[in-house]
Amino acid sequence: MKFSEIKEVKQLVGDEWKEAVMSISLKVDDFEIENYRFIHQDEIDEIQQNEIGDDGYLMGCFNSWFLAEILEIDQEIIDEMQKKDCYEAIGIMILRSGKLEELQRRYVQEDTYGHHFAHYDHCEHEIGKYYAFKVN
Repeated sequence: MKFSEIKEVKQLVGDEWKEAVMSISLKVDDFEIENYRFIHQDEIDEIQQNEIGDDGYLMGCFNSWFLAEILEIDQEIIDEMQKKDCYEAIGIMILRSGKLEELQRRYVQEDTYGHHFAHYDHCEHEIGKYYAFKVN
């Protein structure tokens, strides 16, 4: 790791910086230290797809225009389904149509990884080959 990357890790996690640097040096894919979650750039898309794909309700909560584009259907259909609290059904439609990967990719393009992973402030920090997100 570069000195500037170590310095940034130390700024984020404070006294636990050595543990974070060790995990990064060992190329741990996904770990959490001092309310920060670190995810390797080579694994982040798959991790996010798994997290989104495990929550059908969440998938149905995206903006209707966004879902309509992903599913290639009229926005009015999504609007009506959401009005009737059919979020889980929308999620099932995404999974069955094989659109999860596209949804995740477009989600990142629109809102960055931080919107999903950084529960605290929706910010993402790029440190070498890792993303870091404040989770609490």
